[in-house]
Amino acid sequence: MISDDEDVLPKITDMIICHQRQQLYLKKQMASAQFLREEGNKHFKSGDIDGAISCYTQALDLGDLKETDKAIIYKNRAACHLKKDKFSAAVQDATASLEIVPDDPKALYRRCQAYEKLNKAEEAYKDAAALMKSDPKNTAVQPILKRLNPIIQEKVKEQSSTSSKVAQMFNFTFDPNCEKEKRLNAANNLVVLAKEEAGAKFISEQNGVAKLKQLLEERDPDIIQASLRTLACLSQGSKERSKQILEQIELKRIGFLIAEKNNRVSTSATFLLEKLLVALTDLELYRAKVQHYKDERKQGNPCIWPKFEMTEEQQSLTDHVFTMLSKMIENAKVSASGRDNVIELIIKYITRETGLHWTRKFLDTEGLDGLLAVASAIKQHETCTLPISDSTKMHSSVCMSKIYDDLRSDKERDLFKEKCSNFFKELFSDDLYESKVEAIKAVSTLLQGPYEVGNVILSFEGVTDIMLHLASSKNPLHQQVAVEAIVHSASRRISLIKEADDQVKVRALVGLCKLGSAGGSDASDKQLAEGSTMTLAKVCRKFLVNPSKDIEIRRWATEGLAYLTLDADIKEELVNDTPALKSLIEVTTASDKNVLYPAATVFVNVTNSYDVKDVEPELVELAKFAKQHVPEKHDLDKPEHIKARVHKVAEAGVCSALVALCNTDSIASRELISRVYLAIATEEDLRGLIVQQGAAKALLKLAIENNTEKGLIKASHALAKLSITMNPQTTFPGQRMYELVRPLLSILHLECTALENFEALLALTNLSSISESVRKRILAEKGFSKIEHYMFEEHELLKRASTECMCNLVMSEEVVKLFEGENDRVKLLVLYCGDEDDALLVRAAAGSLAVLTHSEIVCKKVLEVKPHMEMLQSLLVNENVEIQHRGCYIMSNLINSSKEIAEKLLEGQMLEILMAISILKEPERQRGKELCEQCLKKAIEYGIIKPNK
Repeated sequence: MISDDEDVLPKITDMIICHQRQQLYLKKQMASAQFLREEGNKHFKSGDIDGAISCYTQALDLGDLKETDKAIIYKNRAACHLKKDKFSAAVQDATASLEIVPDDPKALYRRCQAYEKLNKAEEAYKDAAALMKSDPKNTAVQPILKRLNPIIQEKVKEQSSTSSKVAQMFNFTFDPNCEKEKRLNAANNLVVLAKEEAGAKFISEQNGVAKLKQLLEERDPDIIQASLRTLACLSQGSKERSKQILEQIELKRIGFLIAEKNNRVSTSATFLLEKLLVALTDLELYRAKVQHYKDERKQGNPCIWPKFEMTEEQQSLTDHVFTMLSKMIENAKVSASGRDNVIELIIKYITRETGLHWTRKFLDTEGLDGLLAVASAIKQHETCTLPISDSTKMHSSVCMSKIYDDLRSDKERDLFKEKCSNFFKELFSDDLYESKVEAIKAVSTLLQGPYEVGNVILSFEGVTDIMLHLASSKNPLHQQVAVEAIVHSASRRISLIKEADDQVKVRALVGLCKLGSAGGSDASDKQLAEGSTMTLAKVCRKFLVNPSKDIEIRRWATEGLAYLTLDADIKEELVNDTPALKSLIEVTTASDKNVLYPAATVFVNVTNSYDVKDVEPELVELAKFAKQHVPEKHDLDKPEHIKARVHKVAEAGVCSALVALCNTDSIASRELISRVYLAIATEEDLRGLIVQQGAAKALLKLAIENNTEKGLIKASHALAKLSITMNPQTTFPGQRMYELVRPLLSILHLECTALENFEALLALTNLSSISESVRKRILAEKGFSKIEHYMFEEHELLKRASTECMCNLVMSEEVVKLFEGENDRVKLLVLYCGDEDDALLVRAAAGSLAVLTHSEIVCKKVLEVKPHMEMLQSLLVNENVEIQHRGCYIMSNLINSSKEIAEKLLEGQMLEILMAISILKEPERQRGKELCEQCLKKAIEYGIIKPNK
């Protein structure tokens, strides 16, 4: 017994010491968190919102905080997000606070404000009502309730209307005796109704998920697709409905539907799974944090990559989804379209940046082996058991590239290479000849993705010999595989095999095209003999218009032209070859995604919409003196030839062809499309064609989302050009006109060119003249400060354009208040009114003052500017009728504002000028005459002058 006690005592002692250490650690943590919280409060009070957010975030990251302290910090950070107009983040933090302390007045109020800004009236009203219940004396929330009450009443009416529509559609959809066409129309109408929150809510309440599940058991693919689309709309933005769908439909069932042979059913099922993942894992909020991180880094602010935190339930869901998808990659029962959809879904959500952090899982499981198996599959082989499409290999290549690029350390990259090496060693060591063919096919795929890994495999002993052996084979399929691998591995001369079929020839042709394009657009640097590239281009065009219309041959031919069209002679031949040009546009609209990038590259080359650095003539002469090579511009790349090519391409229908491609996930391709659209929009007489062919809407998408930085600028610049010469109300109807504001403001940036700045200002001038709601949108997007910045520019055109834009903005009361504040804004306009060199600048500044001087505060500010008398006199006696009229209007406003101002103005020559204008007889100056007569009558009323008897 004694020995037992002796064994227990040390253990108890250790436990006590451990507990004491934990308590000490906890106290330090709490002290540190308290310090950070107080620092955050100080930053907030001083106006340093970014500093406050940083302190609050660090405090939350410390871990073991009291729940009440967490609630306060979340609530404080929500206030910071509101100040920064990051309303989604404010909702998230206020919700986190309310989960700890329900009905907290400040958290409710802040979430209510954020919801209202996000146009979520119903949620905002609920929070406002809850706040009034918990704190009836709260006066701050009362104006919000007044604003929201009519909106909610309207929504109730709309909801009752929606509920009757849903009930009617239910009756038709779930009636097996109803005609198929009628049922299908009703099912598709349910999709539309489910997109609206009121409709989605009613469908869910009427046991809609269970009913839609029944439709999934039917054989008609159209009905199944409509059901899946409705379920996807129901899950959008709703965790509750998403959980309901997942519980009733089950993940396994969704997987079976993704594996279906029917492409539409498979795609719709994949879309449903995607919506469920986003809704149930808070991915949108995480992506917003990532975007915030990127924005802060761009501005040079230090910040930490956001954590993607998941609950056990969320982690379990994503693990199950990953397991299912990774198994489906290599499952022979999955259809070709299903496999493509699975890999595409993985591409979207695999990385740290896009959300689910599945990268490492591919190395720890058989996921990477599955992708390599897909990469090695050759559907023409009898032994191939995996159904694949023409796009499957490209999908697997992109996916492997995403995984490799997202790995965080050399150790992980070495593991990736090791797994790939083991896979290829197994194939190469196999006695079957077909296994070696499959290995070379997989090498070709790797070289298009993580090429660094592909090069490692190429360095294996005997791989090059196998490739060359296959290239000389009599089997056309083996020749294709080998030549394709050689093309992707290096730009070397490849002899066209005379006995080979077109599939082999066209692949070898691309290799020669790569070599022929080595000099780029430099007319003086050509790798092949004179006329060789022209011959290659002719062969490519021949394959492009081949009678069989084989998409694979046309894709390779397009890729060859993508290299060759850097040569101006080849550009001219292509645009003048009508069948080839039309065939190229036809290829662009094909469903094969692999053809998109090379086709877009051809159009960029033909329109010369790539970036070209202007070289100073002095530097050219210096380079020649130093006997350095100087690139030469081809005569056919002069502006008049480029303009002619742009017209031919546009008139051939490229605008409408590119519209269909704007939904691509490839940001590189989206940039190329943006460049082509800008080249066409540069020609004023083609802008109507762009709108006519539906490209305006596509451009708006390209300018807002999923594009490179260059691509966003190019698309925004094209939008500016359209908005300058065309009515934005017809070009961008409805909500699109408001969406136009952000891209236009995005190119009011110092890193953009003066032309981009200037045309953006002109477009914003046009937009701001339309309505008060548009002006409010410009102000809400922080446009005022950006536009005002250019009023101080030395560049005359930028200064004038920004002042003209301001002339329209001042019609907004919010802008008038900004001019009434303690600043020199009014003074700047007064000084511009006296500019003797730029009549258009004077007109714009005078127009702004004509509106602003309705404010008595602004009138007083005008008189504080020393040369105000000279400015007013110069406006009143100006030869330009419009400027004179604006001057008279300003004078009328000033005199009508107060007797004191009128007395100061009507000293000296000013009275004589007014009297002189009041007797003018020219018809065009009658408006100014009437204003001056009113000024004189007001002066008589004040008793400053006496009437002329």
